[in-house]
Formats: sequence, C-alpha cells, structure tokens
Amino acid sequence: MLEMNKKIPLPPPRVKIVRYMFLVLAWVFFAFLIVQVSLAGLGLFVNGEHWEMHRTLAQYFALLPVGMLVLSFLGKLPVHLRWICLGLYLMIVAQFLTVIYSSHLGLLSALHPVIALFLFWGSLTTLKHAHNVGRKKA
Repeated sequence: MLEMNKKIPLPPPRVKIVRYMFLVLAWVFFAFLIVQVSLAGLGLFVNGEHWEMHRTLAQYFALLPVGMLVLSFLGKLPVHLRWICLGLYLMIVAQFLTVIYSSHLGLLSALHPVIALFLFWGSLTTLKHAHNVGRKKA
C-alpha cells in the first residue's frame, strides 16, 4: 500500500528550463498573432500603410513554431504538443502561400483570414497544454 503513494520524481532542471523556454515562446507567438490581426485591422479600416508592417512582421515570427517544436523534444513534452507546433508551422506556410499565389487561387485566397483563426485557436491550445504540463510534477 505504501508503494502506491511514492512520489513521482521531478524532471531534471534542464528539462524544466526548456519547458519554461517553450512556454515563453508560446506566449510570444500568441502575442505576435494578436499584433498581426491588429495590424490587418488597421490596414483595412484606418490606413493602408499598416499593410506593409503586417506583411513584414510575419517574416519575423514565422519560425517560432519550429523553435517550439525543437524545444518540445528537448523538454520531453507530450507528443500532441509536437503535432500542434508542426500544425502551427504548416498553417503559417499556408498563410504565405495564400498571399503569394492569391492571383492564381481566386476564391481560395479568402482562406487567409480563416487560417488566421485556426492559428489563434492552435496558439491558445498550445498555451493551455504547456501550462498544464508545467503544473505536473513529471
């Protein structure tokens, strides 16, 4: 009976640090998404000059999910978080493709804001799961 009450060992300090880095990157990615949507709104409703900032900012955070994916392996995070990070990266690639090939895609280029909604949802899901992993002892 006493064996069932054994404490689960804590992860090594390196793993805890990597998990914290993952969480920080997840929050940075989420913040960038909020800024991106805000810039799109400003470009659409206020001043068209904001479109350039919307376009260039995406290049700076496009690889964050790849960094998160690498950290998910180093931090021994659950497999579903790895898949979410890969999905976030693939959605960013799809975002770039809907812009680059918008003249060839026709109505399919309207998927750009829809993909942005899925990016937002995936980012929130990542944050939720990363916080849950941080609360667990192992």
